[in-house]
Amino acid sequence: MEQKSTSSFAAAVMPGIYLGVALIVFRLILFLLDVEMESYLNWTIYVVLAIGLYLGIISFRDKHRGGLISYGNAFGAGFAIGLFASLIMGIFTYFFVEYIDTSLVGQVMIKAEESMLAQNPNMTDEQLDQALSMVKIFSSPVMMAVLGFVYNLVISVIFSLIIAIFAKREDRSIA
Repeated sequence: MEQKSTSSFAAAVMPGIYLGVALIVFRLILFLLDVEMESYLNWTIYVVLAIGLYLGIISFRDKHRGGLISYGNAFGAGFAIGLFASLIMGIFTYFFVEYIDTSLVGQVMIKAEESMLAQNPNMTDEQLDQALSMVKIFSSPVMMAVLGFVYNLVISVIFSLIIAIFAKREDRSIA
C-alpha cells in the first residue's frame, strides 16, 4: 500500500476550518436560544469539538496516510486541526463580543463584582475597584479572543492526545 506524504499541518487546514465553523454555528445556536453562560448546555460544545477532531484525524489517516498512522502523526493532525479551529473561534469571539453581544463584558463585570463581594463582604471600595480594573482588562474583546484561542487550543491538545490513541493504525504486516 502506497503511503502518501502529506504534512499534518497542510492537510489540517480544511478540517480545522470546518470544525471552527461548526463550533461557531453551535455557539450562535446557544446564543439565539438564550442559554446562560453557566448552563450545562455550554459543555456540549466539547462534544462537537471532540467529534470534529476525531473525524478530522480519521480523515487525515485514511486520505493522506493510506489508512495507516502513528500515534505521533495522529496527534499532530489533531493539534493542527485544533489550532485552525481555535484560531477561527478566537476571531469569532472578538467579533461576537465587540459587535453581536455587546452586553457580555458588562455581564462579566457584574458577576465578578457580585462574586467578589460574596467571598469578601468586608472588601473596601478601593480594593473592589482595583480588583474590577483587573477583571476589565481581561474582559476586553481582544483579551477574551486571545484567552479563548489559548483555552480552545489547550482543550484541543488534550482531546487530540486521547483521540490519537484510538485513531492510530500501524502496519502490522511482516515484510
